[in-house]
Amino acid sequence: MNIDKKLELLKKIQRVDAPPFMLTRILQRVQPPSSAPAPVAWRLAFVVTAIVILSLNVSIFFKSSSTKSSKGIEEVVTSMELSTTNELYHE
Repeated sequence: MNIDKKLELLKKIQRVDAPPFMLTRILQRVQPPSSAPAPVAWRLAFVVTAIVILSLNVSIFFKSSSTKSSKGIEEVVTSMELSTTNELYHE
């Protein structure tokens, strides 16, 4: 019975008109601000840093590939008695 009274109160609620331009104000606050381009100094610093990191990586790659590290790999393969061929069956 108490619930019926509360439901009757809900029927008395009337629709209210929103103030003008309310939707545009809400959307303005929800949307992120327009992205401004980064300053030239930041872009230049990013490019220089990227080039330095890339050149370091390339130089380390070429220095490490010139050293003979295959001997260590061969020792591991022979000690574990792994097969160095691609044969699946011994025929």
